[in-house]
Amino acid sequence: MKQVTVEILGVKLSAALLNHKVARKYDGGLKKVIEAANKASECASGADGIEMECNAVIGFLDDIFGPGSAKKVLGEDTDLLTCLDAWEDLVELYEKQVDPILKQRTKVLKEKFEKNGDA
Repeated sequence: MKQVTVEILGVKLSAALLNHKVARKYDGGLKKVIEAANKASECASGADGIEMECNAVIGFLDDIFGPGSAKKVLGEDTDLLTCLDAWEDLVELYEKQVDPILKQRTKVLKEKFEKNGDA
């Protein structure tokens, strides 16, 4: 299965992002982080809310890119702003990093097809 390499906070990670099962995991991960952020805002303790949101992002990174990926991106110890920056990269992942790869590949294939006179 082909791996797509992307950058999260400047760290290169690879995953089979164009596999339907991984894409479903990605969609589910987005929802889990949003749910965690909503629950975190209801926490009586700010520290508990921060931990809940960061853990959701950490879990999302590790689920999509494999165990230990979150530590590569966020380091051994992190904070909410860094987690939110990583979350932003994840939200924009397909739009900014994956879709351009597909568009370029489609363009090249279309040009090859047209060059062969089959269009």
